[in-house]
Amino acid sequence: MKNDRWYYNKNLKPQGPVGVEEIRQLILKGDIGPHDLISCDADGSWKSAWEWGFDRSLFPATQGYVQGMDIAADDKEWVLLVASDDGKAMVQEGPYSVREIQESLRSQRVSAQNYIWKSGMSGWSRILDRPEFS
Repeated sequence: MKNDRWYYNKNLKPQGPVGVEEIRQLILKGDIGPHDLISCDADGSWKSAWEWGFDRSLFPATQGYVQGMDIAADDKEWVLLVASDDGKAMVQEGPYSVREIQESLRSQRVSAQNYIWKSGMSGWSRILDRPEFS
């Protein structure tokens, strides 16, 4: 795994080859999420990043969450990345609470594919990857 060449998708286009350390950095920054497909020359198949056995603490989707801990549904700590009014750029909105984001998902104002961040995370994560919103 250490010396293998890796590939990942960006906007549905394969990128690479890169080394395993670059894959780890892309995961840490949130550029590769747990459900994003990556491939390794040694295996040749495309699998979700989770399936390759990377340390889960690298993924912003798991950072700052402790299973079984109560979720502070009304704390405004989440920043949402959305398209600008003209659709030409991405802008940050918030902070929002878990409850507000869940309501925005129900009303389809935002999609589970939108990116989200809060203090303590190393990068952006898709809403669908965060356990607070599942």
